Amino acid sequence: MTNKRIVIIGAGASGYFTAIRVKELNPKLEVIILEKTGKTLSKLRISGGGRCNVTHDCKGVSALLQHYPRGKNFLKKIFHDWSVQHTIDWFESNGVPLKTESDGRMFPVTDSSETIAQLLEWKAKKLGVQLYTNTSVVTIVALPAGGTYRWQLNFNTGGSEVATDVVLAVGGFSKESQYNMIANLGVKIVPPVPSLFTFNIPDSTLHTLHGLSVQDARVKLTGYPEAYQGPLLVTHWGLSGPAVLKTSAWAARWLYEKKYCTTALVSWKNLGEEEMRDFLRDTLTENAKKRIDNVSPEGIPRRLWDYILLRAGTPTTKQAADLSKLEFNKIIENLCRMPFETDGRTMFKEEFVTAGGIELEQVNAKTMEIKSVPGLYATGEVLDIDGVTGGFNFQAAWSTAAITAIALSN
Repeated sequence: MTNKRIVIIGAGASGYFTAIRVKELNPKLEVIILEKTGKTLSKLRISGGGRCNVTHDCKGVSALLQHYPRGKNFLKKIFHDWSVQHTIDWFESNGVPLKTESDGRMFPVTDSSETIAQLLEWKAKKLGVQLYTNTSVVTIVALPAGGTYRWQLNFNTGGSEVATDVVLAVGGFSKESQYNMIANLGVKIVPPVPSLFTFNIPDSTLHTLHGLSVQDARVKLTGYPEAYQGPLLVTHWGLSGPAVLKTSAWAARWLYEKKYCTTALVSWKNLGEEEMRDFLRDTLTENAKKRIDNVSPEGIPRRLWDYILLRAGTPTTKQAADLSKLEFNKIIENLCRMPFETDGRTMFKEEFVTAGGIELEQVNAKTMEIKSVPGLYATGEVLDIDGVTGGFNFQAAWSTAAITAIALSN
């Protein structure tokens, strides 16, 4: 189709990147971004604590896919066509080098999300992308066949815009009704549920440890088949950190059905029970003449060790060598499987992600076009794709946007 007029709904990461890549690949095309609020790239600006976790240093596609609770099969070809390395190269070629932290997360060397936001805004403007803010699309209407344009987008203000192609880059919504504009086009929506959240634990004794962290814990939900590991943080409301966020992402729908009330079993070190027994036994042997409360095993902060002994009912005046078999086993139980009753969730605002959105079977992974609705494309979090914390959701946004742009630029 000649005289393409591409309208992108949403001025977030995937919307901006789609627009920029279209203009890089075909400068002659007209590209417009519509944003319902007065601000652009709002979520990007607050992500990663204001640093913007751009991507993750996980360059092998097979390994990368393991970080997506939903959408990994769909993303396989997409990540081959636009990989982590493509993302790194693009930002660095545009004057924004990235750095890799010890856990693999990648940030701009400036440690500021403004660096990323300003680059995207500047690049889009330089390439001639048109931006309209405070413009909320309420309906998308197909125009009669044979005309120059395929779509009319109607605004809440009473105005409208026409387009040959429309890109849905609206992000994820928390309520199914917020997808009505898309569903009205015959696009099937997977009902959204929250992903990436922390656990509310109504145990005031745990709250006294707020601020305490361990580097390699494991979390298992009673009744859910898998366990997830990583750093764990105790907060004044419960449990947080990557181990919990991973658990909430993979078990998102299961937890929703449970109304977020279940039992979380925490292993304070990522060891099997026999390994934990050997670990504790060696520690006690090395400190046989010390009081048990002065024997803090490696990797277990003193405050946590005191709490474990309290939960296990261990007499703290005993010497390590004098522990009974029963007392030893109770400590092991609390090291390996300390139970906490969850009572709800707390959203991680800077990492807000939903599981749900446009059903992936309806989307052509080679082009990101909705199969049954020619001229309608989708990219980013509006799709039923979500990754765990660590830059994976942004990588999915960059990659799906890049594939969309390739299709539109032809």
